[in-house]
Amino acid sequence: MVRDYKRKTDRQSWSYESMNNAVDAVISGQFGYKKSSQQFNVPQSTLERYVKKKKENPDYKINKSAGKFQKVFSDEQEQELVTYLKSMEARLFGLSMKDLRELAYQLAVRNGIGHRFNNQTAGQDWVSGFLKRHPTLTLRTPESTSGARAMGFNKVSVDKFFLLLTKVVDKHKLTASQIYNCDETGITVNPKSNSKIIALKGKRQVGLLTSADRGETVTALLCMSASGAYMPPMLIFPRKRMQQEFEMGLPPGGWAEVHSSGWITLDTFFAWFKKFVTFSNASKTSPVLLILDGHSTHTKNLNVIDYARDNGVSMLCIPPHCSQRLQPLDVAFMNPLSRYYSEELRKWLRSNPGKVVTLFQISTIFGAAYIQCANMRTAISAFKATGIWPTDPSIFKEEDFLPADVTDIPVEIPPSQEAVLSPGEELIQGGEELIQGGEDLNQGGEDLNQGGEDLNQGGEELIQEPSPNIPVKKCQSASSNDVDEVFCTDKEQTPAKKPRLNDGLSVPGCSHWVDGNQASQLGETSKFVVSPEVVMPIPKVKATTKRSNRKKGKTAILTESPYKRELMEAINEREEKNRIKQEKARMRLFKKENKSKSKETKEKNLKKLEKRRSRKMKTMMTVMMMQTVPVCIVESSIQNQ
Repeated sequence: MVRDYKRKTDRQSWSYESMNNAVDAVISGQFGYKKSSQQFNVPQSTLERYVKKKKENPDYKINKSAGKFQKVFSDEQEQELVTYLKSMEARLFGLSMKDLRELAYQLAVRNGIGHRFNNQTAGQDWVSGFLKRHPTLTLRTPESTSGARAMGFNKVSVDKFFLLLTKVVDKHKLTASQIYNCDETGITVNPKSNSKIIALKGKRQVGLLTSADRGETVTALLCMSASGAYMPPMLIFPRKRMQQEFEMGLPPGGWAEVHSSGWITLDTFFAWFKKFVTFSNASKTSPVLLILDGHSTHTKNLNVIDYARDNGVSMLCIPPHCSQRLQPLDVAFMNPLSRYYSEELRKWLRSNPGKVVTLFQISTIFGAAYIQCANMRTAISAFKATGIWPTDPSIFKEEDFLPADVTDIPVEIPPSQEAVLSPGEELIQGGEELIQGGEDLNQGGEDLNQGGEDLNQGGEELIQEPSPNIPVKKCQSASSNDVDEVFCTDKEQTPAKKPRLNDGLSVPGCSHWVDGNQASQLGETSKFVVSPEVVMPIPKVKATTKRSNRKKGKTAILTESPYKRELMEAINEREEKNRIKQEKARMRLFKKENKSKSKETKEKNLKKLEKRRSRKMKTMMTVMMMQTVPVCIVESSIQNQ
């Protein structure tokens, strides 16, 4: 096999640099063939051959061939393939080894490149050599990422978060000791993950003792500051009555609460928040900032918001589905805490054979893990990695937002708002003037000529003015609320190049625009006739995807009056809906009761009517019998006579 092949000679082991220097030395007359060969450690016969070729053609470049094993693709083509693989991985659509082998085969076939691939796929030898030639690539086990997180972490949401963060920090002139982050995590009697252990080689199944198949969940509420200070944790146990064992072994100052579900509630978070104000020494003269996620107990808790406003605490909510990148506790603290907790759990089981961990031992085990994990370096690094402190809005690069780029879709506006552009009309958006009908568009100092003329912007062409009879729709990014009016028609047309601003940033547009990373599809920059993006296109949401009208969460300063007013209106609206719902339920119950009562009354009336009828029939029968008996007697007497 090629991947296991070992060269048996040292032929062509010389470097290009040495051979080029030897050739130049011979041609310039500095050395002869023999001395140049010895000086630069290259074969003399090979040197003579290359000197001859160099004299015949001064532009000749030395190119050695290492035996019969030749690369299928050129260096430029392989580099383009590497860029494509990195781009797909950044969009969370990374290729497996099987996908890469199939892609390589399709590229070779569709581009007419000679190859030795069999069974419609590249061999393992090719993949092994490809990875050796490009050490920046490796085989990794991916971490599952939900679609909501992929779409939620986008540039628009992150920029808005940092805008609000900068506003609060500059307004109150906050320092690292005045910026806090809190978050909840769940802990059980079973570790979330198990580390590898030493076992017998070849054994089919390796076991590890746990306390239960499925343990109850205890919620831990944690908080730390950007200066490295940690607030004592609070644990919430799934019980209705408090017991002393729940607080044994907790870090100094830690305490426990109980709730039937073991989850955090509005009242539990309010109780914690009161202790947070005391811990942080917050006041209107010494304000602090608390950064938290969008859990309903945080964002829909009027008692907490009122108490925060009275004590000088500003509460900033992280954008939805962005906590894995913007929440310091999630970024740098929760994972080490989970690992330390698992280690302490295994230590306890080894030290107490025959016993299992219950809710009464969780506090002791958690406290030992928390003390190991809660150090100043972790907190400072966490806030720095998220760009919160020191405040750095540029902490995230463009490639960090690539997963959200896949979900960019156009938004259709109501038919009543659709506009039909005719020549001569002007479309103004964002302070830029787009003049149609042959007029010039000046944007960033460059002329954009529409109405049949070419658009020259960064060397790219923009599609011509749409027909006056085709309605123009507005398009926007799936992660943005800002609508950009662009030319998008209902009919499928040839993909148009996506326009770019002068600084290289792309303009939000329709899904059938060609992104800068997909430019090779047009064959302008690709070293392939058929590029990898054509063989295996980069996934993109279809333009026909419908959007949900459900109200979504957002980043906001919870202690500001607009948010409080909006929250109160939402609560009043929800209460009104519940009141109407309960009223309707009561009406249905009342009608049902009346219906049952009327049914019972009707049955009673029927019974009474039956009784009356039976009594009347009895009376009639009695009368008839009284009238019939004498006649019969008279008739019998007459017959006897």
